[in-house]
Amino acid sequence: MNIAKIRLAVGEHIINATKALHHPRLDDELVHDARKHLKRARSDLRLLRPLDERAYRRENARLRDAARQLSDVRDDKVLLAVLAELLADEQQPDRRRLLERLQARLAKARERHWRAVRASTTLADIRAALGESARHVGAWREPHDAASAPAAALRRMYRKGRKAVKRSAKDPSDEQLHEARKQVKHLAHVVELLARRAPPKPAKKAIKRASALGDYLGEDHDLAVVEARVLQFPAAPARAKRALRRRLEKRRARLQKKALKTARKLFRKKTKSALRRVA
Repeated sequence: MNIAKIRLAVGEHIINATKALHHPRLDDELVHDARKHLKRARSDLRLLRPLDERAYRRENARLRDAARQLSDVRDDKVLLAVLAELLADEQQPDRRRLLERLQARLAKARERHWRAVRASTTLADIRAALGESARHVGAWREPHDAASAPAAALRRMYRKGRKAVKRSAKDPSDEQLHEARKQVKHLAHVVELLARRAPPKPAKKAIKRASALGDYLGEDHDLAVVEARVLQFPAAPARAKRALRRRLEKRRARLQKKALKTARKLFRKKTKSALRRVA
C-alpha cells in the first residue's frame, strides 16, 4: 500500500469522527463511533511515522487529546455495564449494596461528563482540532524513499507489541497490561489496513489474534477500574470489599491467562514472517 492511500485512510477516519460529533443528537453510539475512528486514525498514522517523526508526534498528540475529551462518557457506559453484570450474579447483601453504591456514584458522574461533552465549546474545540489534523495529514511530505516506510513502521509496531506483552507477563500491573492492550490494538488495525484487499490467511489469523488479545486485555482493564473504585469506599464493610476484590481478581486471572495464550500465537516467528509479506 502506498503512502497516498495510507494518508487517505487516516483522513477518512478523521472525517468520519468529525461527522459523528456534528450530529445534533449526540449519544453513546456516536461517541463510540467517533472514538473508534480516532483510534484507527492514530493506528494508521503510525505507518507514516518513519517519514517525519516530528510531524507524527504532533498529529498523534492532537488526535489523542481530542479523543480523551470523549473518553469519560464512553468509560462510564462500559463500567456501568460491568457493574450490572456483577450485580446480576451477586447474592450476598453487603456486596450487592457496595456495587449499588458504586453504580449510583458512577451514574451521577456520567451525567456530569455528558454535560461537559455537550458543551458547545468542547465540541467546537474537538472538531477544530480534527479539521487541523486532517489538513496536516493531507499535506504530509513524501520523500523519495517513502515506499519503505510502511514496512519499517510495521516492524517497529510488532516489536513494541511483543515487548509490551512480555513486560506485562513478567509484571502484570494495570499499567503494563493497559500498555500491552494499546500496542496490540494498533497492530491489529494496521495489519487490517495493509491487508485490506484479499488478505492472505496468515494475515487474517494475525488480525483475529491481535483483536482477541486486545479484547481480553480490555475486559481485564475494565475490571481493574471497577476494583480500584471499590477500594475507594472507606465506609463500606471491609469483608465485603475483600470478597468482591477476590471475585474480580479471579476473573482477571482467567482473562490474563487467555491473553497470554493468544499472545504466544501472535508473537511467533511464523506470524512475523507473514506480516513481513503483508507489508
